[in-house]
Amino acid sequence: MNFRALTSKVLRSRTARTLAGSVALTLFLVQLAVYLPSVYTQYSGLVREQSGTARTLVQVGLYGSQPQSMEFQDGVIDESLVGLVLLDSTGRLLLNKGNTLDFDPAAAELPEKSGWVYPAAWQLQGVESSVSAIGFLDRSGILKASLIKASALSVFALLSSILAGLVALFGAARSYIMPMERLIGVLREHRQNSEGQVPEPIKVITDDDLKPLAEEFNGMIEAQRKAARQVKVKQQYLEFAAHHDPLTHLPNRLMFENTLRTTVQETLASDLRFSIFLVDLDNFKFFNDQYGHLVGDKMVAEVGNRLRTMMRDIDLVARLDGDEFVVIQKDVDASVCAEEVAAKIMSVATAPYEYRGFTLKTAVSVGISSFPDDVHVQQDEQMLGEEMVNNAAVALQEAKSNGKNQYQLFNEKMRLRLTARIRLEQDLKIAMQDNQFEVYYQPKINIHTRQCTGAEALVRWRHPVNGFVSPEAFVPVAEETGLIIELGAWILQTACNKTRELQSMGYEGLNVAVNISAVQFTDGNLLPMVSKALEVSGLSPELLELEITESAVMHDPEEVISSLHELSEHGMKLAIDDFGTGYSSLAYLKRFPVNTLKIDRAFITDISNDNDDVAIVEAVLGLGKHFNMKVVAEGVEDEEQLNFLKSQGCDIAQGYFISKPLSSEQYNHWLERWPFGVQEKPVPDIVLELPAPEEPIRKAG
Repeated sequence: MNFRALTSKVLRSRTARTLAGSVALTLFLVQLAVYLPSVYTQYSGLVREQSGTARTLVQVGLYGSQPQSMEFQDGVIDESLVGLVLLDSTGRLLLNKGNTLDFDPAAAELPEKSGWVYPAAWQLQGVESSVSAIGFLDRSGILKASLIKASALSVFALLSSILAGLVALFGAARSYIMPMERLIGVLREHRQNSEGQVPEPIKVITDDDLKPLAEEFNGMIEAQRKAARQVKVKQQYLEFAAHHDPLTHLPNRLMFENTLRTTVQETLASDLRFSIFLVDLDNFKFFNDQYGHLVGDKMVAEVGNRLRTMMRDIDLVARLDGDEFVVIQKDVDASVCAEEVAAKIMSVATAPYEYRGFTLKTAVSVGISSFPDDVHVQQDEQMLGEEMVNNAAVALQEAKSNGKNQYQLFNEKMRLRLTARIRLEQDLKIAMQDNQFEVYYQPKINIHTRQCTGAEALVRWRHPVNGFVSPEAFVPVAEETGLIIELGAWILQTACNKTRELQSMGYEGLNVAVNISAVQFTDGNLLPMVSKALEVSGLSPELLELEITESAVMHDPEEVISSLHELSEHGMKLAIDDFGTGYSSLAYLKRFPVNTLKIDRAFITDISNDNDDVAIVEAVLGLGKHFNMKVVAEGVEDEEQLNFLKSQGCDIAQGYFISKPLSSEQYNHWLERWPFGVQEKPVPDIVLELPAPEEPIRKAG
């Protein structure tokens, strides 16, 4: 470093400037404090010496001659003693020569000084008597000499102070600034070499005062390194948690989607194949209910670990949600290979698992989609991945629909069904907006009196293009999409309005039965919906019967029991539909506040020649009598069935022998024609015209 650069750094240092200024100022003030008093002392001594010398000269002059003589004046008056006044003992003026400042002998006091001339009074001894002398001394020379000396000393003090300040300045540069520059340079170099990372500890070669500072820096760097390591660990944990499932530690949905996108890109570039396997545990809810969620979680973790172990490192096993896993197998040669992998997945996942004394075993269903066979490669890459997953989901649903615990390859038939399913869902939404639904009514009669007791409200969809759509086709879709909530509320309100209208026409005893979906039970808004329908229509609660399928009742018995009791307390009648076809449980049946059991048509159709059906019907009728419930037989197709049911004590019949489902207007006409109707009008000449048998249409509410 050259002198100019060093000087520039030194002068830029505020600390160095402050140090140098403090040293110079302090030294200068100390020297002044020493020199100026000595100059003043010297000045005072010269003044006394001047006064003493002048007194001596005057005293000598008095002994050598008369005061009035010329020789006395010339020998005494000079540049120092510029004036002299002599007075005798009586005060008489003897001599007044030189600059005596206009001395007045009559004045009692000495004259005041003028300029640098100061008066001094002496008592002298003359030849004959004592003499009072007043000398007038010029001190300008003494003062000038003193000032010159004081100036010289001050200049010397200033120069020496400046020199000391410079020495201190460059001493600070050598001992502080330059080591600090080296330290900063080392830190800067470490920072640049670390490329954004925490720098390494610095090394200080010289053992100077900055060594503690360097050690402090090293301590800070080490603390920063520890903090950086902790942050890195936390970042790694957060990164892992963001892309992995906390239970199985498998990749989660986010990481699966990223990997799927990358896999599609790589496969398109390399013209290879890959397959997706959607793996779902069958009936896992019942597994959780039986063993508890802790054991269920252990089972999920075990299945995930088994899948991860059996697959290759290049493949991906991820947990999507709950009991659903997905596998991406890369570099697949053919669909045969995919089937082999699926069979192996099922074998590995369903193997028994020992946990806390339990031997656990589960079943799985697998849906398979292969690339590029099952997609349209012309579309966007992201859409390709979504289509692969959707196709595998469709194949998985097909496997579950076919009995579960199996694998299913996606095919074009599934694609067509999927397209039809999507189109049906869209048409359902349009149908709700355009009021394409109608409520039909299938009458029910008292078997013993042949009197009409009411009707069951059934929904029909009059599609503008396809005509009537079977409820079996659209009701499950409406339940899956949640449209059944809105549709069910409309059916209930329409049925209540119709029944109230019939009451105003004179059919006061008629009731109406409305099917309630399991989705409406779980929605939590069933009671407010029913109460609103009754309030708007003005129908009495006891004339409304709510039907729910046995399987829906058994889905969550405790919750359903609570809801049924609430409905019963508000006066509504309750019926279990299709009894005997679901998960029958007599233990729950006795707790249900149910008024009616409906025997499914499957047990009525062959009742004339099937002893098993006869036994089932008799058993249901016995249960109804025991629990004081009415029993309704569905699907009555002929007189023989009706007479058998009557002989067995069945209460109510419903079926094509009585009437097929009727529109609102047709229902009115039927009531007018039915000979044993509630209006109890004599009809001696009316011949009963029963409808011709038709293919039964399964009802849906």
